[in-house]
Amino acid sequence: MKRNYFWGSFLILAAAYLVVSQMGYLPKMGPFTLIFTVVCLAVFISSIPNLNFGGILFSLAFIGIMYDKQLGITAITPWTILLVALLGTIGLHLLFGRFRKKHRHWYTNHHKKISAYDTESWQEKDDAERESVEGEFVSLRVSFSSIIRYITSTNLQTVNIEASFGAAEVYFDHAQIPSGNVTVNVDVNFSGVQLYVPHNWQVINHVSSSFGAVNEENKHTGELTGTLTLEGNNSFGGITIIYV
Repeated sequence: MKRNYFWGSFLILAAAYLVVSQMGYLPKMGPFTLIFTVVCLAVFISSIPNLNFGGILFSLAFIGIMYDKQLGITAITPWTILLVALLGTIGLHLLFGRFRKKHRHWYTNHHKKISAYDTESWQEKDDAERESVEGEFVSLRVSFSSIIRYITSTNLQTVNIEASFGAAEVYFDHAQIPSGNVTVNVDVNFSGVQLYVPHNWQVINHVSSSFGAVNEENKHTGELTGTLTLEGNNSFGGITIIYV
């Protein structure tokens, strides 16, 4: 409820700025530029409580690209600033990954909400940021916000993840896949998605990326007990597979 108040107020202020700027009282800003700025700021603010470094840096990078002339940074846009955001994200994960995990556990213990899921309709019944999910088929959607999902299914088969201008963390370390394989379909647009998988799983990546990347961290080379097949599309987004 508090999050709805915040974003509702945020969007109303953005609309007011658009009207006032077009009337000449403030510097003019095109509707597309304003909307994209609001989206980037939304991702930036949503990423801070979870210490989502990718969401923080890439949202700032896109703002820098949009306002490169005003900021005097045209020499480093767009590719240099995007590369800086990517390298910065990886570096911060390496340096502060352990601290980030402790922070996330503390934050989760204070704010986690558990609710049931209707796996037949493939829709979430609650928009809480942190929830446990179970069932053979799981559908996760995030837009203009961030979510954390803990999958606890005993016979997981398929997971659908749709992320647009948001951030998602999905934990598979308590999921069971008796068939030996789970298919994860992703549709990522201007978003950051992190998949936490057991260290003894292998990930087969079939994702088609356009101006995006799929990375792996802490990859394990021991005996394998399961396979996660990654399918779908990734546009202007980052997908990180973290073995735990």
